[in-house]
Amino acid sequence: MNVSRLREFDRTDVVTKALNLFWSDGYNASSISKLIDVMGINRGSLYATFHNKASLFSEAMTSFTNSSWDFDSARLVGVEDPLQDIRRFYYSKFLREGETISNGCLLFNTVSELSNTLPEVAGEARDHLLELRRLFLKRLTEARDNGMIDKEKDLDVQADYLLAMIAGLRILSKMDFDRASLKKVIDTMVDGLSN
Repeated sequence: MNVSRLREFDRTDVVTKALNLFWSDGYNASSISKLIDVMGINRGSLYATFHNKASLFSEAMTSFTNSSWDFDSARLVGVEDPLQDIRRFYYSKFLREGETISNGCLLFNTVSELSNTLPEVAGEARDHLLELRRLFLKRLTEARDNGMIDKEKDLDVQADYLLAMIAGLRILSKMDFDRASLKKVIDTMVDGLSN
């Protein structure tokens, strides 16, 4: 079989399709059969290009974390009021018009599902979440330095709290909480940082 025939597809497109399946069904439930159906390629092309399911997942995760990082950091690395930037970050994640949040957080899902079976892949997701936590800590430190947060507050705990709230808000979204309710939760969370 001609290898060039095997690779007649848009790699970015098929990786995105695989990512969407992994996100909706999870890694373990995304069988090779499901993947080739969703990706629109044959089994030989999948193995010739990606070698195995774990490598495909790793590439899909890298693609996701790169685009997610651009989105997240653009909202958190601002020149505005650090607490308002944190608030806007959560608004942009959970209150976008016309968007439903049904799959949960891919990064948290990956850490939860694969920590014991594919620790290196789960580690990539964990590293991205820890980088996000680092950004939260940076903005919280700026807020404390500007007198917006009491100097006695433990900023590490607050950064952990902000990270945990992503998972919590995803669950509330999956429970069909409306945007007004999610906004109240976000506002209460951010307002509580300075009290």
